[in-house]
Amino acid sequence: MKEGMIDRATDDFASFAPLADIIILSLPIKQTISFIKELANLDLKEGVIISDAGSTKSAIVDAAEQYLAGKPVRFVGAHPMAGSHKTGAASADVNLFENAYYIFTPSSLTGQDTLEEMKDLLSGLHARFIEIDAKEHDRVTSQISHFPHILASSLMEQTAVYAQEHEMARCFAAGGFRDMTRIAESEPGMWTSILLSNRETILDRIADFKERLDEVGQAISKGDEEQIWNFFNQAREQRQAMEIHKRGGVDSSYDLYVDVPDEENVILRILELLRGTSLVNIHINEENREDIHGILQISFKNAQDLERAEHLITENTDYTVVIK
Repeated sequence: MKEGMIDRATDDFASFAPLADIIILSLPIKQTISFIKELANLDLKEGVIISDAGSTKSAIVDAAEQYLAGKPVRFVGAHPMAGSHKTGAASADVNLFENAYYIFTPSSLTGQDTLEEMKDLLSGLHARFIEIDAKEHDRVTSQISHFPHILASSLMEQTAVYAQEHEMARCFAAGGFRDMTRIAESEPGMWTSILLSNRETILDRIADFKERLDEVGQAISKGDEEQIWNFFNQAREQRQAMEIHKRGGVDSSYDLYVDVPDEENVILRILELLRGTSLVNIHINEENREDIHGILQISFKNAQDLERAEHLITENTDYTVVIK
């Protein structure tokens, strides 16, 4: 409240909830279901909208349809697909949801005007709203969100054990390792809840991945150079074809890489050239990696700014500029 983030706060949910026109439960899945049960026993406003922000949807939607059935309320499941491994109010970001998907999973308790009211309420997020069946949501997110967290944490645990005998593993871990394991810092309680509420689909993804690892292992064991090459090449082509560099299906930034010398004030010189151009982010790539185009990465909001920056830098310096 001191920061002006909220107007009122309470620890008396049962007394506060009946005053609300819209209730959004931003809790782990297990607690969300518990609060839905509690809401079912409260004298809520007629027509109140109840929603959530859980990362899995089937269990929550099923609970709402079970416990809120026959009540004069409306319920729509939701999953804002943006976040960070950081937690707490201090990590809040006003632009977090911009261009990101805000997924709605309608239920039998979702009225015709429910979604429009929610979109109006959330319009300031500048997110992209989409509707999808709850079960299909869980199948999709098990592959592109839940399973990657398992991989990241498994890789960290494997490396920690390995480093006990090969201590330089901690020192040499650089860009690629950092990128793959960043989400291993995510909050354990939340991810325990996610995995246990989407068991079947996640176990299916684990089994599928084991088979793929075995195939690669067999190719290495046989020395099958062609199969190994195809393995990497297919993955590269598939990644390039995915909208993986976009948020919410829309380009949220345009990246330019500048191969700059290690000299004093070189970055300040480039920024001076770009005075008046709107920058989204600046990143200095510190590791010597083959997959990094230059050492200075500058992100822009639109293609026009990107083109202007490329022109200014190439015209006024002899640095190599790459657009990716």
